[in-house]
Amino acid sequence: MKLDHEVQQEGGGDMCRTIKLSTMANGKPDPIGDELYPPVNFSMVDYGIYRSSFPDPANFSFLTALGLRSIVYLCPEKYPEHNLEFLKSNRIQLFHFGMEGTKVRMGRY
Repeated sequence: MKLDHEVQQEGGGDMCRTIKLSTMANGKPDPIGDELYPPVNFSMVDYGIYRSSFPDPANFSFLTALGLRSIVYLCPEKYPEHNLEFLKSNRIQLFHFGMEGTKVRMGRY
């Protein structure tokens, strides 16, 4: 699977950037190689804006390849320390808005 998106360069030229994605066998990524593993539910919203479920260390190389500048975290729980270290080492700014879930329970009343 590949994630392709176009990047507009200054001066009007186009540049296409491809990020190679791999699938995981048995839910565990292969630690060998240059494979990049996106977080669960990863998707591009618009150029330079992405969404996903909470990332874990197996996703850090993928997130680094995106060149993120900031992350918006909406869960009420404290952001994990090992993820904070990743953000600091990659100069990614964290915006934490602790929101309670808004899922509507479907069922009989």
